Amino acid sequence: MRRSIVIGAATLALTMLGAAPAVATECFNASKKDQTAGAQIVLGPNGILYVTEGLLNRFDQGLVDPDTGEGFHGVVAFDFDGDGQADFTTWAGVGPDGEEIPLEAQFRGPACRGLTNIGIYLEQCVGA
Repeated sequence: MRRSIVIGAATLALTMLGAAPAVATECFNASKKDQTAGAQIVLGPNGILYVTEGLLNRFDQGLVDPDTGEGFHGVVAFDFDGDGQADFTTWAGVGPDGEEIPLEAQFRGPACRGLTNIGIYLEQCVGA
């Protein structure tokens, strides 16, 4: 049973990685020192690096569809460079009505620290 859940989680990871360009309109906490902290799933360039037992249990209970990600509400971490350390985390389905954090909140603060839009952060802070 666990093997099928891990395979399903891999499918979920690939689905989320395929949606990575859409994540650029989301936000994250740029001041968070350990981007992996609190993540329920960590996705790397080749698939899943880590999944919590709690998320595996939600797969088992049918609360989260491992094929589509439907029902997932929580923190997702991404390791884009494959070094085993998350480059950023974002929230999925945790804003009002399960949608993204409102854009007003994403753009209200400074670009390079605190809650900020990922696209703005990458544009203005990475390599600056």
